[in-house]
Amino acid sequence: MEQEHKLKSLLTGQNFNAEEEKDSFICKAKAYAYGYAHTSEGSAVISDFQENVSYIYSGKLGQSLFGLPEYFVDEKTAFEDMIFNRVLNDDLQERHIMELRFYAFLKNMTAEKKSEYQASCRLRVPIGKNETVTILHTTRYLKCLPNGSVRCGICTYAPAPESLHGLETGIVNVITGQTVSKSLYMDCRGRLLSKRQTEILGLLAKGLGSKQIADILNISLNTVNRHRQDILSVLRVMNTAAAVEIGLRMELI
Repeated sequence: MEQEHKLKSLLTGQNFNAEEEKDSFICKAKAYAYGYAHTSEGSAVISDFQENVSYIYSGKLGQSLFGLPEYFVDEKTAFEDMIFNRVLNDDLQERHIMELRFYAFLKNMTAEKKSEYQASCRLRVPIGKNETVTILHTTRYLKCLPNGSVRCGICTYAPAPESLHGLETGIVNVITGQTVSKSLYMDCRGRLLSKRQTEILGLLAKGLGSKQIADILNISLNTVNRHRQDILSVLRVMNTAAAVEIGLRMELI
């Protein structure tokens, strides 16, 4: 499945703070990432969603496993495609779905509460014929705004010991240390897509085109196409086939 990590839905309508405060916070976040990378020897990525830029720090394992320099700024995207390209496709898809569930779980929380949670999953990186290295991956939103948008996030990649190789995806409150029950975040229906978007995705899954959907739902063709674009944006995919696959796997339809 083709992956899309641009998180466009999180970037619209944001009211950012003054440049001085913004720059101060990003500097602080970059310091966190630098410290993590050099103590874990893995990699840490700061995603600046306002500027659509990512700052990638890597320790020795991160450099050798992902082929990254010690420090790299990707001015083309806020997402670490250089790392994603090295991960097994099945694991990358599961990571994508976990992030969608994480976002849906946080959706109705206050800005302050959102930053208290962290999502994790395991990723396998091929290193040779039939050989992989297992990495523990985490995602956390460091700075969230009152309007629900995410200003800045951090993703980490560190070696996972053998005892953690069976670790499933999950969400934890980093303040209390409590693990969130799966029942609270596995069901994303009604939190990611609207009722109308869900209807349209279900009809797309049946192979219907936009004109047919417009006739069935008694709405205009332009409205159907607008909903289709919104669905791709919310699910962070590039095409309808990927949206349908994500929708089925997450039981949205």
